[in-house]
Amino acid sequence: MSGTLERETRKQRVLEVASNEALKYGLVSTAVATIGTVAATMRSQRFNKFTSLSVKLAIPIMTGLAFWSFKYEVVVKDAILYPEKWGVDDGTLTKVASKKVVNNMPLHHQAMNYIYDHPFQFVASLGIPLATTILYQQKHNTHLTFSQKIMHSRVFAQGGTLAILLTTMGFREYMDRHGRFTDPSAEPVKEQNEEEEQN
Repeated sequence: MSGTLERETRKQRVLEVASNEALKYGLVSTAVATIGTVAATMRSQRFNKFTSLSVKLAIPIMTGLAFWSFKYEVVVKDAILYPEKWGVDDGTLTKVASKKVVNNMPLHHQAMNYIYDHPFQFVASLGIPLATTILYQQKHNTHLTFSQKIMHSRVFAQGGTLAILLTTMGFREYMDRHGRFTDPSAEPVKEQNEEEEQN
């Protein structure tokens, strides 16, 4: 029981460290994007012509969210693999991370574990092609101005990406409750490691 509590405490510490680091990156990138957008608005008539107010607001917001998401996932993974680097713990998390290496699981179980471990990479791998496709399709709407095409593309892309994100988060919630898929051939080794942790 104490081992479970310790793992939960370490998990919360990892998430706390990742959130703090991601917040720094998110705020800095939002500030830089805001300065760049304001400068472009004041100095470029072409930029003002092709972008509406909502696009100008979306640039710093989406930039901040993108950097926050990327940094959060990178720090979570790094803190699990190298806890001493982030001041999380000594060696237990490294043991847990080493159990993630699987070889004999079915391919769809490996894919689900990968999505669980890398949710933002999964969202980006679907969201970026989706946004690109939508922008390409809007390009053929000749009755719309360039700014309207950008606006429509942004709205549709945000809706599609949000749907992907909500589905992914629902999947992660399911995996949090039921646990990752494990390699059946590695179960005896896992049980032995758990006994060693309890001792």
